[in-house]
Amino acid sequence: MIHVVGDIIIDEYLFGHCKRLSPEGPVPIVNLEDRKLSLGGAGNTYMNIRAATKEVMLHGYKSSIHNYIFKEMRAEGNILEAPVIPLKTRIMVDNYIMARVDEEEYIENNEVEESFSSFIENEYDIVVLSDYNKGTIKRPQVIIETSKRCIVDPKVNLSNYKGAWVLKPNKSEFEEWAGRSLNAKEILVEARRARDELNIEHFLVTLGAEGVVYVGDEIEHYPAVTEEVFDVTGAGDTFTAALALCCSLDMPMYKCITVANAMAGVSVRNRGTTTLDYDELDEQIKRVMK
Repeated sequence: MIHVVGDIIIDEYLFGHCKRLSPEGPVPIVNLEDRKLSLGGAGNTYMNIRAATKEVMLHGYKSSIHNYIFKEMRAEGNILEAPVIPLKTRIMVDNYIMARVDEEEYIENNEVEESFSSFIENEYDIVVLSDYNKGTIKRPQVIIETSKRCIVDPKVNLSNYKGAWVLKPNKSEFEEWAGRSLNAKEILVEARRARDELNIEHFLVTLGAEGVVYVGDEIEHYPAVTEEVFDVTGAGDTFTAALALCCSLDMPMYKCITVANAMAGVSVRNRGTTTLDYDELDEQIKRVMK
C-alpha cells in the first residue's frame, strides 16, 4: 500500500483568448472559453499514483464547497473536512499563464496527523509526505516515524524531516536550507552534508532542466530527459509519484530515479496538471529492468 499524506490543493484553469485591452485600464480582457478543475499538491501526487495502482490512499483535507471534485476524481482515503483548502486559479491565454490567483488560509486542524498511524498496517508501506506548508502537516516526524520507507516532498526547512527514508527538495528549497546560491559542484558537496546531518538514506535534489542529483551510498547526476518544456506545473508531483510506485516494486533506487526522471520529462510536455501515463510508465520500467 502507498499512503499519500499532505496538503490537498484545488487547481483551477481558466482558458481563453485575448484580443483587446479594457477601456477601464491598460489590462487585457480574456474571453473565457473553458474551465478545468483538478486536484493539486498531495492530491495530484495521489492521482498520479492511482493511475497505475488501486493500492493507494489519500490523507488530507477537503472543503464542502469542493466535495463534487473529490467525488468526480473518486479520491479515496482518510479525507477529512476543513473550512477551506487552498485554491490556485490560473488564467491561461493561448496556453500560457497570464496570471495566477491564490485563495488560502492556514489549516488549523490536526486530525489527519493524529489519525494517520491507525491506517498503517505494515511498517514497510510506502508513505509519501507532500508538505506544501498549508497546515495539514505540522509535525512531520509523526508521519516519518510511522514508516521505514517515507518519501518526503518538502516545502519548508529541511531540518524538519530528519530521519526520512527519501528527502527530495528542489534547487530553491535546497539553497534555502544551505543559506546561499549553489553552483553544480557546491550542490554535490552540500547534498552530501545534508544527507549526513539529517540522517537521510536517499537524498535527491531536483534541478529542473538540469536533471536530478542523488546522494546515497553513491553520488549520481541524472540529466533531464525532455527536449520540450511547455508547463512545469505538477512535474515534481509526477516525479514523486513515479518514484513511490517504483519503490513499492522494490526496484533498486537508481532505477527508480531513472524512471521518475523520465516521467517528469513527459509531464512538462503537457499543459496544466496532468496524471501519469500508465503505458509510458510501464514502458520505462521495462526498459530499466532489462
